[in-house]
Amino acid sequence: MATLILFLHLLVILFFIVGFPAGLILNHRGFRFLHCAALAGVTLLMLVGIPCPITLWEETVSDASYEGSFIAFWLKRIVYLEWFDPNHVLILDICFALLVFTSFIWYPVNKSGKN
Repeated sequence: MATLILFLHLLVILFFIVGFPAGLILNHRGFRFLHCAALAGVTLLMLVGIPCPITLWEETVSDASYEGSFIAFWLKRIVYLEWFDPNHVLILDICFALLVFTSFIWYPVNKSGKN
């Protein structure tokens, strides 16, 4: 179960990363605002120092057998960026959030909400 939650966590992270260029290409009002709001929430959690709810959920259901899974091992390394300093991850997140937030200025949302 922990591996499944970890995979879900990876999908959420991919939504943040891939969602930005996808939002610019589609320029769909709802998608861009959803992406921006979700990113703002995660950034706020990081700034305040509150752990991600998905991380807490994954830690709650993980057990000793979790460490033996090859997929879980690599997913964990990718999701939690174990080789990065946590302060650098926070700085990267803030920079990415600023890029997304300012995109509403330099690439305005389609007024109709449709492509």
